[in-house]
Amino acid sequence: MSTEPRRFSVFLVPAAGDRRWADGVIHELADRYDTLPFEPHVTVYGGAFSNDAELEPVRRALADAAAGTGQITLQVAGLGVTEEYFRSLFVAFGEDPALRRLHEAVKGAVAQDSGYLLVPHLSLLYADLPLAAKETAARTVTLDRREIRFDEVKIVVPDPVTGWSDARRWQTLFRLRLGAPAEKVTTVIFDYGGVLAEEGFREGLFELARRQGLDPVAVHGAGMEAVYASGYVLGTGSQSAFWQSLRERTGLRGSDRELSNLILDRFVLRPRMMEAVRALRAQGYRTVILSDQTDWLEWLDRRDGFFREFDRIFNSYRLGKGKRDPSVFDDVARELGIAPGEALFVDDMLANVVRAESRGMRGILFEDEPRFERDLKRYTEV
Repeated sequence: MSTEPRRFSVFLVPAAGDRRWADGVIHELADRYDTLPFEPHVTVYGGAFSNDAELEPVRRALADAAAGTGQITLQVAGLGVTEEYFRSLFVAFGEDPALRRLHEAVKGAVAQDSGYLLVPHLSLLYADLPLAAKETAARTVTLDRREIRFDEVKIVVPDPVTGWSDARRWQTLFRLRLGAPAEKVTTVIFDYGGVLAEEGFREGLFELARRQGLDPVAVHGAGMEAVYASGYVLGTGSQSAFWQSLRERTGLRGSDRELSNLILDRFVLRPRMMEAVRALRAQGYRTVILSDQTDWLEWLDRRDGFFREFDRIFNSYRLGKGKRDPSVFDDVARELGIAPGEALFVDDMLANVVRAESRGMRGILFEDEPRFERDLKRYTEV
């Protein structure tokens, strides 16, 4: 089934003092002309993506670029107006090499170049107004600075229905500070299924569906819904409640024990990943598991004995909270007694990595072991 492409933009966000000035102007103009305010920004690039995986190279490119870039200072060329809605009234900037490098880094990372042209400007008003009215608005703006500093870069997506026109519904997927000294990673936090071990839940449900003549993708989707709806993954429901819910959703047959065993058999530890865990501990890093799992995780440890390789285990079944709630990353950092920037989080689901990064952690999207090992070297000495 094809996926309708979604839009995204990479924004450069002003530093605190300049942001306060731009915010004030944007809100004053929005009130005066009865239109919506928005976050002040310079658009570095705009394009489209079909799935989360297509944004991963963009995240990597921004992270690499940010590592070698301090705050970006753009020279103000003046105010401008056009008949375009999204360039109604704006601060225009001169060409800047650091901004151009950032643009080219993103352009080189996208699956297909959109042809976006970098014309650096910071909009102050979005409005459907006659050009003369926009010129009048421009004369009311006091542009009292020769340069504007920027210290953050982010990936933003619009609402899929209303698009960019409703700034209240813009969503930030990824953000990075420019020029901020990076905290040293002291702790590596691993997901279990799909990272440390084969993804037994998915593979087990696929196999159950195939054996019973059902749609594997539909059964897996129903399983993800049922494990939350039943409360099993958050410790408020039981294994029996989960399987009963899934039977009702899909028509699966079999006893709880038979169905569970088929899934558990497919959680197989990855020796190469466990060697990486041991190498990290040997170098003095703390290793941690953070998993959206049930009491199956404890059964798997009794079978495979892997908890001893980790300093702490955080299981949603015991926490009463999973990675769908970004505050779980705050909780884990607090429990470990570390700043979020000291933690490197590894997961095979981009949405979870994005949530961890939104709380200040560093992140690696796990795709395969060789790529993980390359990414790990960016953050650690292993």
